[in-house]
Amino acid sequence: MELARDITLILHFIGLALIIGPFFAQMRAHSGYFFGWVLTGAVIQLVTGLLLTGLVEMRLADNPDMAVDHIKIAVKTTLAVIIFVVALVAYRKQKKLSSGGRERKLLPLLHTAGALAIANTVIAVVWPGVVR
Repeated sequence: MELARDITLILHFIGLALIIGPFFAQMRAHSGYFFGWVLTGAVIQLVTGLLLTGLVEMRLADNPDMAVDHIKIAVKTTLAVIIFVVALVAYRKQKKLSSGGRERKLLPLLHTAGALAIANTVIAVVWPGVVR
């Protein structure tokens, strides 16, 4: 069980890197945004986040004094879904646009996905995930 959690957590971090990496690398770029990577990262984040929640629920099932904070999970899942939708919209719009200056109008979508991913990371670290 612990190995499954560790592997899932590593994949979760890889998904995070696929969102935040292009965000920082392309903050001031004028075109050629890596929305495919951001979209892949968003999918990985959603899937592994739900798997991690299920694994912690299973681990805490034997302890009636502790439970997962479902409000935190709901907030994080909502942010992850918004990141996914923003990345999907940006990816599809980017495919329709020809390369060049017109692609610059997609930059706010990259900023939105990156900022929400950072916010989700802050929530993961600061907000305790288990309640008593």
